[in-house]
Amino acid sequence: MTVAPAPVDRRAAARDRHRTAIIDAADALIRERGSSRFSVDELAERADVARRTVFNHFASLDDVVTAACTRVLSGLIESFRLSALATPVGDGSRASMFDEIARSISNTDLPQAIAYMGSALGSLDAAESRANAIVQDAFSRVSDQLAAEVARRNAGADRLDVELLVASLLQGLVVIARHWVDHCGAALDDVARARWSELLERLFTSVRTGYLPER
Repeated sequence: MTVAPAPVDRRAAARDRHRTAIIDAADALIRERGSSRFSVDELAERADVARRTVFNHFASLDDVVTAACTRVLSGLIESFRLSALATPVGDGSRASMFDEIARSISNTDLPQAIAYMGSALGSLDAAESRANAIVQDAFSRVSDQLAAEVARRNAGADRLDVELLVASLLQGLVVIARHWVDHCGAALDDVARARWSELLERLFTSVRTGYLPER
């Protein structure tokens, strides 16, 4: 008996296509201009859709920019996951798990994603509610997925130890990301990347050693 293929919902496919085209257009404009300073008309023209189509999918330009940032951050989460999978499993100790997570962070191109957000949002300042909400949501999702992966790979480890360690590092990343954008803007040149490496090493040292008295 031949089973007929499911009918194609052409209107749903068109909606998906238009939404993707709008986000693609916003992404291209953000990358070209280094900011999200563009109009709805410019966005619609770049996406090759009518102005009203933009508002059929998004309540405002801010919502379009948020969707573009979310897509970039979804790629960041996948990069973290793949990096974690490629990192050798240690002996399950806290020190070993720390090294495992630190390598995953170091092997992920965080500056590119952070520079993009800085350009798109104009700031990563915690006082800016929209930017803060997007940043916190993104790093919270990264933290959850990274903690799950580390716990899976280190089955004998205490889950609380894993979550505390990952949360400490990921919240530290939020802090240094803001500091980096404040001082380097959205630059991705050698100087800016060197500064990122310095901040990352400072974070690792701080979390690894805590605030014990110096000897």
